[in-house]
Amino acid sequence: MPARIRNLPDVPLVEQDAQTCAALMQQYPEHAETIRSLHEKGYAIIDPEFDPADLDTVQTYCRRELKNKDRIQDGWLSEAAIGRLAVHRPVLDLLTKLYGRQAFPFQTLNFEVGTQQKPHADTFHFNSAPERFMCGVWTALEDISPDAGPLVYYPGSHKLDILERRDLSGDKTYSDYEAHIAAAIEAHGFAPEYGLLKRGQALIWSANLIHGGSRRSNLDLTRMSQVTHYYFAGCAYHTPLDYNLEQDRPFVRQPFDLSRRKHVLSNRAHLDQQLSWREILAQRWHLWRHRPPRF
Repeated sequence: MPARIRNLPDVPLVEQDAQTCAALMQQYPEHAETIRSLHEKGYAIIDPEFDPADLDTVQTYCRRELKNKDRIQDGWLSEAAIGRLAVHRPVLDLLTKLYGRQAFPFQTLNFEVGTQQKPHADTFHFNSAPERFMCGVWTALEDISPDAGPLVYYPGSHKLDILERRDLSGDKTYSDYEAHIAAAIEAHGFAPEYGLLKRGQALIWSANLIHGGSRRSNLDLTRMSQVTHYYFAGCAYHTPLDYNLEQDRPFVRQPFDLSRRKHVLSNRAHLDQQLSWREILAQRWHLWRHRPPRF
């Protein structure tokens, strides 16, 4: 195994012990509060200084395209400004420093209104080996009102063990997963906090942080936002939600790195399985047909 892969951390630096985080804060004093918040709470609010013109463009896109839709996935395929927010260099550099591996965006989601989605952790939708090398960055495209169904999250829940589909009771369906998460919140006494961000601010959350969408008390209010999901280099990538229980096999991903505009194969050192060439070529053909814009 190449030395550059062998020497990468098996746990994100920001999620290691207090001593490692103290050293990280000393190395990057300008990010000390972000490091402390991510380590202790599982989230941190930052101001990445996005281009206001890109925020305007994406907000207009959401108003135009999200009629009768709850979200648009990978809108960067048709709107380059979405891609520019996803590959924003200050965010990529910060995540790379905090996790100890090169960050890359692989998916975007855009919203016009609050989702009211039940609490969940992203590790059930996207995971990696080693674990926890995934995070989300939620960007406010407008000032968020408490009546608009803001993002809700449960500080400290990122330190729970990562739940696999095979660990669920019942039929191991997604509703069983949601019931498990609700029970965990109650059992551990996690208290909710709400993402009342200002336009242009962003919230980083750890892969295992429980979060969702709170109730929309005023249905006339929008909650324009973009979520970008990031993986990190040198890992294996898979989808626990689609774990094959009968074959005891994970669903392996071949994420598309928006920053380098190429697919990333799972590192066999962490997962002794790979997508077939047929699957690889099918995904690449799909992206070629859509002709993703330059950012």
